[in-house]
Amino acid sequence: MLTKFSVENFRNFKEKLSIDFKQEHDYKFNTECVNNKIISKIVVFGNNGEGKSNFGFAMFDIVRTITDLFVDTGAYDVKNFLNADSDLDYAEFNYEFKFGEDVIKYNYKKSNVTTLKSEELIINNELIYIFDFEKKDGEFNLSRIGAETLNIDKENIKISILKFISNNTVQKEDSVISKLIEFVKHMIWFRSLGANAFIGFETDVDELNEWIVKNNLTKDFEEFLRNMAKVNMNLTNAKIGNSEFLLDKHKKRALIFNDIASSGTKSLQSFYYWSKRFEKASLVFIDEFDAFYHFELSENVIKLLLKYKNMQAILTSHNTNLADNKLMRPDCYYILKSGKIKSFVDSTQRELREGHNLSKMLKEGEFDE
Repeated sequence: MLTKFSVENFRNFKEKLSIDFKQEHDYKFNTECVNNKIISKIVVFGNNGEGKSNFGFAMFDIVRTITDLFVDTGAYDVKNFLNADSDLDYAEFNYEFKFGEDVIKYNYKKSNVTTLKSEELIINNELIYIFDFEKKDGEFNLSRIGAETLNIDKENIKISILKFISNNTVQKEDSVISKLIEFVKHMIWFRSLGANAFIGFETDVDELNEWIVKNNLTKDFEEFLRNMAKVNMNLTNAKIGNSEFLLDKHKKRALIFNDIASSGTKSLQSFYYWSKRFEKASLVFIDEFDAFYHFELSENVIKLLLKYKNMQAILTSHNTNLADNKLMRPDCYYILKSGKIKSFVDSTQRELREGHNLSKMLKEGEFDE
């Protein structure tokens, strides 16, 4: 699991922004939000312009760095990479993962979205390598990961050393490197806004309707809409021209799903698509997850995510009514403000208990310190 993350000088984060998922508190309720004392489900609140989307883009930069998985450049504008007010010519990314008893620290600096300046990998406090891409110099202890015979062309290598190791060595399935790479390959960022904008997990984009039809999920999707949002449709499918269409059957005629579905229903379709991958997902980041949802549906989405114990999930939202101890707990709600991200627990001197009205406290500024 991802246990810590920080980023500096990336987009609107001039100073270091850090989050530590190990800062769980000993609450006895809603324990499904925590896995092995690591916070696994969080909701991030923040005003427009505070950087909730950029927080997700920063965390998922590792997907672009060490894999060949899809990155939606329409969602993630790669031109504005560094902070516009900083004198630094690089952004710095720091990740800490824990798999069993193994702790992995992976750090790197980039001058733009594709150009690495330096990279470092540490496993259980032992340096595996550190490399400066500009000086073409570094220190390597690759025997620790069974890659001592690997020939790295220091003068010409341009991709991540970790990616190069992964691509050019045979790692055992239970090796630390395999676990790290597999975790990153199973991270998913998406926006539940109708269009299938995403980062990670897949190598190409699926058209949602065609995917549902191709996988014989028309009736399953119909039931999903009914159970999650009380949307009652009689769905079928048909080929029109060269494309497959979802249709909503009525007495007189069938209507094309995309023509009649509300923004919320289309958003839920995107969520449905990705929910079919949650069993294998390591970390899911849903940006503006409830932008088109009514309150009950927003709650249902969170409740569904809570069922996936081994999957970390991060949601961003403006809906302060979701801050409710009946749904999650104070150490799983965060505020992103002025380049800092802190849980409710760490944003007040008051001892937060199960009976507190978190939404009211949030609106009244209790967590502004």
